[in-house]
Amino acid sequence: MQRLVFFALGSVATLALLLVTGWLAPPGGSERADAGGHYTLYAEFADAGTLKPGARVALAGVTVGEVADVQLNARGYRAKVRMRIDQSLDHLAIDSVAIIMTAGLVGEQYIEISPGGHPETLSDNDYIEDTQSAMSIETLIRRRIVRPR
Repeated sequence: MQRLVFFALGSVATLALLLVTGWLAPPGGSERADAGGHYTLYAEFADAGTLKPGARVALAGVTVGEVADVQLNARGYRAKVRMRIDQSLDHLAIDSVAIIMTAGLVGEQYIEISPGGHPETLSDNDYIEDTQSAMSIETLIRRRIVRPR
């Protein structure tokens, strides 16, 4: 009897954990929630560093989306980044800047958007033209060694 109680409690706890972490979400549930909740923006960088899909996109330190994809644009040899931005942030100016930042000294990289002031706004599938690439510690050290002050 005691084994049955422990088995039942363990099963309930496992199911609860799977539900909380999203492993047992109903099929198609997340797609329906995303359908009207996000729009896509693109940006190209000379160096994407270690930016990965799933990295956060922030504005004023607040998460407003995520990196959906990082690919090489073979024509210009630049990193093309696709971002999913929350629909509630539908008024980003066309002169906004996308900057690849690092969380802490050696943390994960993410994109910080610095809003512009132009009255025209970005729409679905637009490009953020002004970008700043990832800063690499190795590059900074190499510059310091090659050109000491």
